[in-house]
Amino acid sequence: MEDLRRLMDLDSIWTLWFWIMHIMAWSLTSHFTLGVPYDVVVQANRERDEEGPWTQHCEAMIRASVFRLVTVFDQLGPAIVGIWAFMLGAISSFAILYDHEFSVALLTLFVPLTLVYSVTVMRARAIARNGLTGQPLRNAVRSLRIWNQFCGMLGLILAAAAAIWTVISSITPMDS
Repeated sequence: MEDLRRLMDLDSIWTLWFWIMHIMAWSLTSHFTLGVPYDVVVQANRERDEEGPWTQHCEAMIRASVFRLVTVFDQLGPAIVGIWAFMLGAISSFAILYDHEFSVALLTLFVPLTLVYSVTVMRARAIARNGLTGQPLRNAVRSLRIWNQFCGMLGLILAAAAAIWTVISSITPMDS
């Protein structure tokens, strides 16, 4: 019973919940690139006609997400960035200064996600500025998805390294 409680505990980097949360966050971030399910982009790429239903729906979804992101960050960008920087700074302080394990776990998720969403907002601005349509628009989403997957892989490696470091640093040498 003690092993089950330890497995379900939320304050450790070694718990099942932490890894489920990590994998789900990266799966969703990768699948919903720019807020659009990637299978819609794949179906649009399979159509031979640029005027097909999948292509039209895909482009409409991408345009709606781009509009939403650009509008929100034009209005609230500095506030969002300020609050997020404060939160990351506070979590980093707990992780580094106090060696708080849960803060280290949060950093392994939030730092790569910050990078992903920063690039996503920049890509949305570029799409809106350049007025991309059709295949170039879907290519932009595909390249952003590859970037998201790379950051996800980096985030999982960072989390595994932090978990291993936590175990290694907790081992005390035996007195001879």
